[in-house]
Amino acid sequence: MSFRSAVDQLLTIVGVILIVVPVALYAESWTPLIVVFIGIAMIGLGVWRLGTRMFSDRRTYVGLRSEVDHFIKLVRRLNTHALDDESKMVDEIRGQMKDSVDRMVSLAGRPTGSS
Repeated sequence: MSFRSAVDQLLTIVGVILIVVPVALYAESWTPLIVVFIGIAMIGLGVWRLGTRMFSDRRTYVGLRSEVDHFIKLVRRLNTHALDDESKMVDEIRGQMKDSVDRMVSLAGRPTGSS
């Protein structure tokens, strides 16, 4: 779990606790009502993913990540065709995988936007 997701979940859990506890204990004052409003606000912050916005994902190597995702799709296709015992397709995918590895090598260490 990423830090951002943890912050989102923590805000939601703490918000729910702040709503449930005062209602369960029910006191005859304004304090429970104030705590309920604070809890609702925290739930809203979790729903709106405040943690994600505060700690945005600043992925630097987008090209490399994209090529790795493509390679993973090739691995899935390779396995499917290997299970079906389709050696011609397996060989074709092997070639595509080698090309993909070459692209990964050329993209490695290059942040997005650099030539």
